[in-house]
Amino acid sequence: MRTMSAVWILLVLMVLSGCTDDRHRVFGVIERDRLTLTAPVNELIAQVLVHEGQQVKAGQVLIRLDATAAKARVQQADAELARVQAALEELKNGARVEDLAQAQAEVAGAEATLIEAESQLIRTQQLFQKKLVADRDLDVAKASRDNAKAVLDSANERLRELKNGTRSEQLAQGRAAVDSAKARLAEAQKVLADLTLVAAKKARVDVMPWRVGDRVAAGTQLIVLLAMDKPYVRAYLPETYLTKVKAGDHLPLYIDGQAQPIDGVVRTIRSQPAFTPYYALNERDRARLMYLTDIDLGAAGADLPTGLNLEVAVP
Repeated sequence: MRTMSAVWILLVLMVLSGCTDDRHRVFGVIERDRLTLTAPVNELIAQVLVHEGQQVKAGQVLIRLDATAAKARVQQADAELARVQAALEELKNGARVEDLAQAQAEVAGAEATLIEAESQLIRTQQLFQKKLVADRDLDVAKASRDNAKAVLDSANERLRELKNGTRSEQLAQGRAAVDSAKARLAEAQKVLADLTLVAAKKARVDVMPWRVGDRVAAGTQLIVLLAMDKPYVRAYLPETYLTKVKAGDHLPLYIDGQAQPIDGVVRTIRSQPAFTPYYALNERDRARLMYLTDIDLGAAGADLPTGLNLEVAVP
């Protein structure tokens, strides 16, 4: 009987030893991508629409900053665009009939003024020859004639410009002014849109310390989200296992209290050794270089909480 009992005990020990996973295990933590949203400008918080721990959908509005000043800048840029567009249309259309008629009238008036000035100069010259007027009077008559001639030349140039139409260089300047105004309007609209912070993907609000009425400076961290898709395990892999583990390998992940491991796929192994926190080391690992490794979780780990500790079995 004693012999049979010893045999059964030996068999049980052999079975248990065969079921034991003798692979090396490294420490790991479940992580998710963090999405940090910062304040684009120095402004007041107008609305806070979420709270810490809340699940949010892609595109859901999270926070709105006060947009009074931004809306005014958009209106200003829009008005400037309308002005330069109108100026460009005026250049394209050329002179109006009314402008041509006015220019022609100015030419006719300048011609009449010149005729009168020339007649006055002739009369003054005749009087000067008879010594009935002084030199000063003759100089004034000549100056009046020259001024009237200059006015006529200017009126003729103005009329010629209207008849010839807009120059290509002026059209190019007008188009450039319109493009510049459009760019300023787009920039103002972008600043206005950025005052409404939305979730880029399905996530959970992790940090939300601000309240309505708080003034935040540009670049201030407003909210931190944890992406709910694609959780992964971050572990430190000893250098001695670099030749045994590579990207794409499947590794079993052990969670405390669960008998069956879940499957993980190695996403990447950093090429440079990283500083290793004390809790990732044991007495055998302290003398080794450690490499940060990310392991994607399958569907079985999709609902596991961020920060959960587990062990990764490596060959």
